[in-house]
Amino acid sequence: MWDEVIPEFTKMWTEHDYSHQGTHFSMPARDVLPKPWRQPHPPMWVACGNPPTYEKAARMGLGTLGFNFHPVHAMKPMVDAYKAAIGEAQPVGAYVNDNVMITNTVVCLEDGQKAREVACEMGSARLSSLVFRYHDTFPKPEGVPAWPETLPEPSLAEIEWRIENGFMLCGDPDEVLEQVKAYQQVGCDQLVFGLPIDMPMECALETVRLFGDHVIPELDPDPVHSTTRYREEAAARLGLA
Repeated sequence: MWDEVIPEFTKMWTEHDYSHQGTHFSMPARDVLPKPWRQPHPPMWVACGNPPTYEKAARMGLGTLGFNFHPVHAMKPMVDAYKAAIGEAQPVGAYVNDNVMITNTVVCLEDGQKAREVACEMGSARLSSLVFRYHDTFPKPEGVPAWPETLPEPSLAEIEWRIENGFMLCGDPDEVLEQVKAYQQVGCDQLVFGLPIDMPMECALETVRLFGDHVIPELDPDPVHSTTRYREEAAARLGLA
């Protein structure tokens, strides 16, 4: 079903008399709205919980949205598989979105010890419980309780273990900068973060400010995102710029 529908998206975005008669879905001729404002179409991504999806995404020219449920160093084979295949991509869209994105949690505070204490009480156990319970392609530890029970919140020792093994980013700006470099070393192109539901607002704001002021400038000086470049190059090639 997935293989059938993905190539159809770009047709829906570009054709004004689109129709499809397939195995898993059909649509009579119609103009599918809205059309993308910026041509030829938005960058295309696929969420990857299963390692083989990385290589498949590369063959289709899709960016990957990976999840940090492995130690960061253990994700290198997945990134390598993607990068090995991306050069021979047959893109389903108008351009190849050569990007490995990994999602994670970050707590970046001036006081690194306070950051660790916040990480113990910010609702990450509830989030993990939901992920392990409902996403059956992710690695699942033993002992995930049945709803409505959740895993216990981590201790300071557990937070330290997660930091050391690359499961989360946590500490003062200098510490977090060094932690991010581990993702750079495995070949990750982009990091994105979710701020857990119970992080105090003042800590969330401090995290965003410090990460933006002290970490991003050290690693990402280019103001233009790579996906923007891919789209603009495709638009120029197709005479849409």
